Amino acid sequence: MAKKFFVLSLFACLCVFSTAKAAEFIAAPKGQPNITLGASETHKNLYAAGGSVNVNSATLGDLYVAGGTINADGPVEQDSSIAGGTVTTSGTIGGDLRIGGGNITVNSAVGGDVLVGGGNITISDKSNVGGDLVIGGGNVVVDAPVKGNVKIGGGNIIINSKIDGTVDVQSTQKLTFGPKAEISGKINHKGVSQASVDPQAKISPINYTQIQGGHAAKNRARGLLTVAFLIKLVAWIIAAWLLLRFWRYGYSRVEEGVRKHPWENLAIGLASIIIIPIVVGILFITFIGYYLAFVILVMFALLVLLALLAGALILGSLIVRWLSRTSVTIPDWQIVLIGVVAWFILSLIPIVGWLINFVLFIMGFGALVRLVWENAHIKRQAT
Repeated sequence: MAKKFFVLSLFACLCVFSTAKAAEFIAAPKGQPNITLGASETHKNLYAAGGSVNVNSATLGDLYVAGGTINADGPVEQDSSIAGGTVTTSGTIGGDLRIGGGNITVNSAVGGDVLVGGGNITISDKSNVGGDLVIGGGNVVVDAPVKGNVKIGGGNIIINSKIDGTVDVQSTQKLTFGPKAEISGKINHKGVSQASVDPQAKISPINYTQIQGGHAAKNRARGLLTVAFLIKLVAWIIAAWLLLRFWRYGYSRVEEGVRKHPWENLAIGLASIIIIPIVVGILFITFIGYYLAFVILVMFALLVLLALLAGALILGSLIVRWLSRTSVTIPDWQIVLIGVVAWFILSLIPIVGWLINFVLFIMGFGALVRLVWENAHIKRQAT
């Protein structure tokens, strides 16, 4: 039964990759972490990953980019999804725009919705949003006109543009409406203090709700969260140790793949994490593909769990190697303990910590998918 399940899982992954033939995958070569795509180039359904990525080329279909510093200046026919430390977009986007990062600047004309999560976020006056705008961040500035609704959660928030739809804002520090703010729809604001409104702003009355909370309730919540955090930490340590204990060969290949080909695995992981759920959804609506979709979904969930644990172990291995300045064999307990604790510490650091964990997870996921693909290729050759 286990053998049949494994074969079906491999076949499912082959089906997933066969649907991606129309896509283009570009990763920074080893030793050269930067990628630049010229304005004279045209790509279709592009996936790119590197330390510094400059996409000046036109993209037919969708664009997916991951890296440290990203400049996306070329036009995108449909949707654009970007994850990076510093992200700037300037090219027109026909569909939706999704960005996660540290410092984000959007100068693009976007035909659809815009979803952004980051530390410092600016939707500049060079941009415009044809659909809804959803933002979660620390410091947020919206200078671009928005045709749809706006939802923002953040610290310091400035709105200084025309918005046609409803505005919902929750601010932990301050909300400011600038002199160019023009809002005819409803404005709902939850915050520690009322919004500051420039005399020249033309906005509707603000429905304000003050954020309050009792100290006792906060202390109880913190206590419960601390207990849950410790239980989760111990569970991760046990699971990571079991992974090393019973699947050392597989993990060693994943860890080696991430070290030797980090950007390639990042590109593969990013593409797979998007494509596989789409394939599952398509198969689920067909009677013939229903059971295959279930197998792929189980395999996908297993790969996600393994990639999370592998990401923590890879983080531990990198830290121990860096501290010891050597490539000698590292004891399992050091990798597990340091890796899991470091992973949890990073998970508590907004934006930067989350981004590091996300990149390690995607790299691990990509390495796992490559491992499955290579095993399937070996089996095909054997038969």
